[in-house]
Amino acid sequence: MQSRLIHASLSVATIIILVSTLNSNAKLTSKSSRVKLGNERFVENYASSLKGVRLGLVINQTSILPNGQSLINTLLEKGCSLKAIFSPEHGFAGNVEAGSQVENSRFQNIKIFSLYGGRNKPTPEQCSQVDAFVYDIQDVGTRFYTYITTLKYILQTAAETGKVVYVLDRPDPAGGLIVEGPLLRPQFKSFIGSLPLPLRYGLTAGELALMMKGEGWVDKKVKLEVVTMKNWKRKFLWTETGLNWIPPSPNMPTPETALAYPGTGLLGGVNLNQGLGTSNPFLIIGAPWLEPGLIIESLDNGREFGLKLEKVSYTPRSLPGKVLHPPYENRFCRGLRLHFSSKEKTLSVRFTLALIKILKEHYPQKIKPRTDSLNLLFGSDLLVRYLQRKISYKYLLSQIVQDEEAFKKQRRLYLLYN
Repeated sequence: MQSRLIHASLSVATIIILVSTLNSNAKLTSKSSRVKLGNERFVENYASSLKGVRLGLVINQTSILPNGQSLINTLLEKGCSLKAIFSPEHGFAGNVEAGSQVENSRFQNIKIFSLYGGRNKPTPEQCSQVDAFVYDIQDVGTRFYTYITTLKYILQTAAETGKVVYVLDRPDPAGGLIVEGPLLRPQFKSFIGSLPLPLRYGLTAGELALMMKGEGWVDKKVKLEVVTMKNWKRKFLWTETGLNWIPPSPNMPTPETALAYPGTGLLGGVNLNQGLGTSNPFLIIGAPWLEPGLIIESLDNGREFGLKLEKVSYTPRSLPGKVLHPPYENRFCRGLRLHFSSKEKTLSVRFTLALIKILKEHYPQKIKPRTDSLNLLFGSDLLVRYLQRKISYKYLLSQIVQDEEAFKKQRRLYLLYN
């Protein structure tokens, strides 16, 4: 199935500099076995036949072919008609701090419409300028990451306006085998989590788009074309793809960060700093009151979760373009640095839950959940109820396991890769 196409009924100067930089940094070493991205196959198999079709690109700084050339420039060279660009959170250049409004801008003579901070989906006027949408954005495989919500809104908009959506498939950097975490409950639906997925869902963007359509999470009449990858396998982590990593957002500098993020991304909701304001976001956990030796001993150095834990001390700083005011800004913190002893077996959600259990036992006055925020991230109130001593840890895990098993069965129809 990997090799076929699946059909289912800033200133200009700044941007040009960015694209030039990515062009020079994103080149690959030659590997015959590397993963061939959906955007490569789109250029090869679709570009010529789409001349005259007005395209709206849903892209950002990750929309680069493995040869280092941007998708925009490649399609322009092929004579395609690019009428609009739609940018997600963090903007077209990927350099806007999380949560900050992204303004409209231009790339050469092409308008860039922001889908974050104002309107989250294209307007009827914007849709009238295009005949088809092309989605090519690198995801991280975590439910609380807004790019997949943007994909959902693009699919829904296309269904409402009769447009085609081409999803150019890309690897899930957390792999396609492991599923972790509770399913999102409807009452906790938001822009940061809008789909009934577990925290770590193990799907590519193309598979997820097919699932959105097949399960009726978007209108089933949407015209969807998934342009599949070649050579990607579900067991692959990023280092096995043969592809260079382009950070999909300011605090996602490495593929290892994406592996930790489904779990450690929750910790801002329980009064910890999760490495924000450092060079290792989501790979460091700390607070001024934390005793790392106690945590390491209690968690057997992280072995059960495919991790190795290192004691660290650090001071979170304001990093414009990444995070302006990290938790415990300018305060000395003690904590843990996560290393991966077995990436293919890493269970970042299970690790985080075990860590929270230890913190609850030893620092009950310090672990104060930000209820609304944590519920939106976790997708249910189970974790908050546990922290409030309303349910047991055993019950918490049992409910999560039920959700994981149910989702594994539900997603089988939409898997495009072995």
